[in-house]
Amino acid sequence: MYIFKIAYDGRYSFQQQPHKETVCDKILEVFSDILKERKIIYSGGRTDKGVSALGNFVVLNLKEEPNIRYLNYKLKDYGIWILGFKEIENIPEVKYRHYRYILPNINYNVENIRLAAKKFIGKKSFHNFSKKDRTKNKSPIREIYSIDIKENSFFLTIDIIGKSFLWQMVRKIVGALHLVGKEIKEVEWIDKLFKTNYKEGAPTMPAEGLILVEAKTDIQYNYDKYIINKFKHHWEKEFYYKVMKVGISKTVLELCPGGAEETHRAG
Repeated sequence: MYIFKIAYDGRYSFQQQPHKETVCDKILEVFSDILKERKIIYSGGRTDKGVSALGNFVVLNLKEEPNIRYLNYKLKDYGIWILGFKEIENIPEVKYRHYRYILPNINYNVENIRLAAKKFIGKKSFHNFSKKDRTKNKSPIREIYSIDIKENSFFLTIDIIGKSFLWQMVRKIVGALHLVGKEIKEVEWIDKLFKTNYKEGAPTMPAEGLILVEAKTDIQYNYDKYIINKFKHHWEKEFYYKVMKVGISKTVLELCPGGAEETHRAG
C-alpha cells in the first residue's frame, strides 16, 4: 500500500460518485494503470465541493512504485496535486484534523467571536452543528481541541482543530460565530446549542472559505522539491491576481458615493 498526501483547489467534491466528477474519481482515473484494486482504501477527510485541501491523504493498493511527477502532470488540469507519498504496511491513525476558515472581515465584533469560540472547546454534542445524513447513524459527540482566531483588515482566519468532524460541522461552527460577530445572537446563545434537548440549526457558511490544512498522522512523507516548487508557483500566481481583486473590491466599498471616505471628506 501507498499513502499520498494530496492538495486540491475545491472545484470537486471528494468522495466517489456515479458521475465520476470528484477528487477520488480523478485520482483513480489517473492511477488506473498501476492499481491493484480500483478503490480508495482510506482517506484523511471527506470534503464538499468548494472546500480546498492542503493536507488530505489517500491510501491506494498499487502494483508498483508510482512516478509522482508523471501523475502530477496528469492531475494538474483537475486542480489536484500529489505533494508527497510513502509505502506503508498499515493504515495510519489520524491524530487530529486541522481546518481553516477564511471569513471576510466586514463589520464583525471580533471580541464576541473570540468569546463564543471558547465555548466550543472540549467534548460536546454537536447535534445542532451538522447536516443530517440519513444513511448513517453517527454519534453527535465530538471533541474540539482548539479554535484560534487571527484578524487583519481583510479577513478573519479561524483555525479549528479536532479529532473528527460531522458533515458540514466546521462550516456551521463558523456560521454560529458569524451570527455572534454580527451581534444577531448573544455569546451565551452558543451554550443553548449544546443542550441535547435544544434544536436550532446554525447556518452553513460557504464552502469556498474552508480548507483542510492537515489530516495529521505520524507518516514521514517523501517530498519532491520540484513538485513542491511547481505547486507553490501555481498558488503564488493565484494569490497575486486574487489580492488585486480584493484590493479593488475594498476600494469600491470605501470610495463609492456616500461611502465612508466621501462622508469623511464632506465633513
